Amino acid sequence: MSNNLYRNLLMWQKSVSLIKEVYAQADKLPKSEEYNLKQQLKRAVVSVALNIAEGKNRKSSKEFINFLNISCGSLAETESILIICNELGFIPLSEKTMQNIEELAKMLNSLIGHIKSKQSTNK
Repeated sequence: MSNNLYRNLLMWQKSVSLIKEVYAQADKLPKSEEYNLKQQLKRAVVSVALNIAEGKNRKSSKEFINFLNISCGSLAETESILIICNELGFIPLSEKTMQNIEELAKMLNSLIGHIKSKQSTNK
């Protein structure tokens, strides 16, 4: 691979750790949710890391911001599914996972804001 700079991003590393946490929780869901909540949860959490990586390897800051915004949406989707699973009584809500989601959301939003402010000063 020619450009692995995304791997150096702390937020990408944290998103991979979050994938491991969420996969472990998803595997506790009942068999009846195998093709519903379980698969949707796994797709959403993986999408966070994939969009950070893809965005980092794009050619413009505007594209990177777009992919970071998609990551934010996937992170919110992950959080929502975990809450729904808890509300349905399928799995307990992990305080650690929820804190990691919040921390990652702050990191994503901070980077988006930083890139935008950098863009406006360069105009």
